[in-house]
Amino acid sequence: MKNLLLLSFFALTSPLALLAQVKKDTVVVGGTTIITKTDSVNGRVEKRVEVKINGKQLGDIIGDEVQIFTDKKGPFKLEKEFGFSIGGDQKKELKNIENSWFVLDLGFSQYKDNTNYALTLQQGMTDIGVNKDKLKLNTISSRNVNIWFLMQRLNLSQHKLNLKYAVGLELNNYRFEQSGINFEKNPTLISYTPFNEVGKAKLAADYLTVPVMLNFNSTPVKNNVLRISAGVSAGFLYSARFKTKSNGDVQKIKSDFDLEPFKFSWVGELGFGRINLYGSFAMNNMWSKGLNMKPYNLGIRLGAKPEVQKKSSSKKPAKFKWGATI
Repeated sequence: MKNLLLLSFFALTSPLALLAQVKKDTVVVGGTTIITKTDSVNGRVEKRVEVKINGKQLGDIIGDEVQIFTDKKGPFKLEKEFGFSIGGDQKKELKNIENSWFVLDLGFSQYKDNTNYALTLQQGMTDIGVNKDKLKLNTISSRNVNIWFLMQRLNLSQHKLNLKYAVGLELNNYRFEQSGINFEKNPTLISYTPFNEVGKAKLAADYLTVPVMLNFNSTPVKNNVLRISAGVSAGFLYSARFKTKSNGDVQKIKSDFDLEPFKFSWVGELGFGRINLYGSFAMNNMWSKGLNMKPYNLGIRLGAKPEVQKKSSSKKPAKFKWGATI
C-alpha cells in the first residue's frame, strides 16, 4: 500500500503529469491566430492569451507601429505604406473626364473706358455733360454673377495637363456712381440730368458664354495644390436693360442699347484646395458704335469641389468567440 502511494505521488509530480494539466485552445481567423492557455498547478488556475498576425506577435506589431510614428521619417513611411500622410490631405480619384455641375461665380464687373466723348456727342449717342466721370462705376455695387450649368475637365496628359470648358450664363450689372444717368432707346441716347432724385441707375448685360481653358495641375492626386487655368471665352448677348430705382419705384427699359452682340474674352482661374479665383478680360469693345469700353470681371468661384477618392470595399472579417476550439 505504501509503495502504491509513493508511485502515485511521483506520477502526479513528474513533468509529464504537469504537462497534462495544461489546456490549450486555438482559434484561427484568416491570418490571425488566437491561442488560449489554461494552466492548473496545485489548485491554482492561470489563463494566458497569445495573438499572432501572419505569424508575428501582436506586441511586436504594436512596437513597430509606434516606431514609425516616433521615427523622423514616419509620415513618409505612412504615405509609402498606406497611401496617406499625417497632414490629412485625402487623395483624389483620378478620372479622364471630371464633371462639376452648377458652379457659381460671385465677383465684380468693371470696364476700362477709352471713349472719345467729343465723337460720341457728334454721333448723337451721348448728350451734353456726359463724360468719363459721369459714367464712372460704383465698384462695390457693380456685380458679376456667373452660373455654369456644367464645367468639365478632360485629361490630356497624365492628369497634369487638362482641357477645361463650361457652358453657362454671365450676368453683369454696371452700377453708375451718378444717379442722374439715363438711357433712352431707338436710337440709343445717354444723358445726364443734374440733381436727379433717382436713387440707383445701372445697366445690365447678360451673356450665354462658353469658356475653354488649358488647366495645369502639378500634383493631380492631391487637393491642396496650386492649379492654374487660362484660355478664352465667347459670349452672346441675350438680354440687356437699364434700371432705375427711386423711393421703392423701379423702372426698366429693355433694349440692346447698341451693345456688341458678341463678347470675346481672355479668361483665367487660380485655385488652391477648395478656393478658386477667376477673372475675365474682354478683347473687344462692348459697344457696337460710339462708346469704347472693354469690360472685365474678378471674383471667387464656388461649387467646383475636387472629388475625393472612394474607399475600396472589403469584406468584414468573420466573427469569432474566445472559447471556440479547433
